[in-house]
Amino acid sequence: MATKKKILIVDDDPQILREVQSYLENLGYEVATAEDGLSGLKLAQSILPDLLVLDITFPISTTSGNQFVDGVEVLQKLRESSNVPILMLSSTNVSSVKVMALNIGADDYVSKPFKIQELSARIEAILRRTEPELSQEKVLSFRRLRLDPGERHVWKDNRIIELTGIEFDILYMLARRPNHVFTRDNIIEKVWKNESCCVLKAVDVHIGHIRKKLEDNPSRPTFIATVRGTGYRFENEQT
Repeated sequence: MATKKKILIVDDDPQILREVQSYLENLGYEVATAEDGLSGLKLAQSILPDLLVLDITFPISTTSGNQFVDGVEVLQKLRESSNVPILMLSSTNVSSVKVMALNIGADDYVSKPFKIQELSARIEAILRRTEPELSQEKVLSFRRLRLDPGERHVWKDNRIIELTGIEFDILYMLARRPNHVFTRDNIIEKVWKNESCCVLKAVDVHIGHIRKKLEDNPSRPTFIATVRGTGYRFENEQT
């Protein structure tokens, strides 16, 4: 029997916690909840969930006292040591807030109020990206890089590079067609597959994350080139 995926939901609204927990448990997930950032951070570090659903802001909680931690701080602290997929929730639909969340390490973003079916679909999409599976896609080998879509691993100079699921998908899509120019719309269509209300800027944010992890000098990238006014292309010699 397959092991249940473990999801942690951190939100200050008890009704949201109850409804989402019940819905996801009926789908077969193991679900834990927390009502404030500090409790959520401690629980995430303790139970090591497969995915975290995290509200971006919290009112100051009497249970946390002076140790108030909001969703942004939780995200930042977790990203210091973990690549756990994180889906942010927020009551605002402002693009700059979405980009801010992505900039500091979120994998996806859902605006409140949301339909629980939409949230579930986003969760399933993120978990699919992070699940190693038998893949019909081939291993790509380049002079300095190797990408294995089955294990969803990337090696640079024989050293493994830790990428999030969506970062891997973007890199693999670009690397499948070296020197081909992909627009941001192309990338959103192929990687997000219309499962996410993605803003164009999100592509730039994730490309920036990939460069920081992959490039010798992220300010002078050699693997992923920017095509000004158009998009991006992958550049590396295949072996």
